[in-house]
Parts: sequence; structure tokens; C-alpha cells
Amino acid sequence: MRRRFLNLINYKFSKILLIILCLPVTSFCQLKQGSVEYLKYCNGINGLTLGADISTISGNKLAFLDGDSKFDADSCLNYAYKDTTTLKMENGLVLDMIGIRTYKNKIVNIYLFFKKSDAYKLLYDFLIYYGNFTNKPYEFKDIYNWNSSSVNLSLLYEARVDMGVAIFTSNQLKREILLMKVGIIGRSLFNDPFIHPHPEPLLLTNTSAMKE
Repeated sequence: MRRRFLNLINYKFSKILLIILCLPVTSFCQLKQGSVEYLKYCNGINGLTLGADISTISGNKLAFLDGDSKFDADSCLNYAYKDTTTLKMENGLVLDMIGIRTYKNKIVNIYLFFKKSDAYKLLYDFLIYYGNFTNKPYEFKDIYNWNSSSVNLSLLYEARVDMGVAIFTSNQLKREILLMKVGIIGRSLFNDPFIHPHPEPLLLTNTSAMKE
């Protein structure tokens, strides 16, 4: 179900742990909560870091999402993060699950699955931590984006779906995936005989030309 939910999203397009992992110590860093700069600084959530190698996570804390071990359309693998101690967040919110998406074993996405009834709690937390969202593409849809040069965060939930998701994205790895797909398309077009026909070798039938 969650895999289908992720496919739908891609197609359309715990307070304690969070503070420990993301809140900089005042004496070492003057960066404060309340802006996308803080989103860039954290570069992940709940002990998970974008761009990190999946091998840094203990194998007993990972399982393929919905049991599907196949690569998706972007050559990525999707995992469920089974460490339940990381599910509790701000305002008493308890996540349904944390998902991880990897490209070449690097974490490109972190998914926070939550019940739709908790959506406003998570929105409130994100506004506190990362400031006002930078983009809300649809006036009457609950899609909120916090975009920065290195990390993007999207919060999505809909009235007709009981589940919502927050997606943290590594922009560097997202660009690598895009370049990979562009390369595949380019090679495919180049090798397509209908687009780039390869002419037959020139056959010399003139005997005099053959002698020359």
C-alpha cells in the first residue's frame, strides 16, 4: 500500500530525537531554527542523513518497503526503517512509518508517513523548524514545499487519502538521477534506426573504380 502511495505521489508530483540530531549547540553554531537554512543544516531527520550510505544503517533496522526488492523507474530501492524509537515527534505525533529511498546505495529521499488527522501537527512543527514554506503550488491542495539549494522538503496530504507523507530530498542525488535518465534516453534515441538510420556500406559496382 505504501509503495503504491509513493508511486502516486511521484506520479503527481521524536521531538527529543529531532532536537538532539538537528538543534545546533549555541556555543558552536549560531544557526537558529525558523528558516530553510536550518533545513540545509540538518540535512535529514531522526538520525537519517541525506546522501549517507545505506550501509551505515544496521541491516536489522531495514526491510524492503512492502516487501518489494525491485528497482523503481529511477533505479532506486525503497526501504522501511524499522527503528520504532524514531517515530515519536513534536506535539505527541507518532509517525506511521519512516521510509528510505536510495540511489546507488546513497539516501536520496526520506519519507515520513503519518495519519492525515496529524497533518496539521506536522505542518506546525515544520513551520517552527524551517520557517514559512517557500512554495505552495496549488491553492486548494495541501501541498507545502520548503526548497533550498541542497535539500527540499515537501509535505503532502489529501482529503480522499487517509495517509500523508513528508518527503526530504537530496537535490544533488536528484540531479544525478535526472542526468542518468537523460543519458539513457539519449543513447536510446541514438540507437533508434528510425531516428538515426545507419546507412548501408557503399557498394562500388563500377569496375574501374574498384581498380582505382
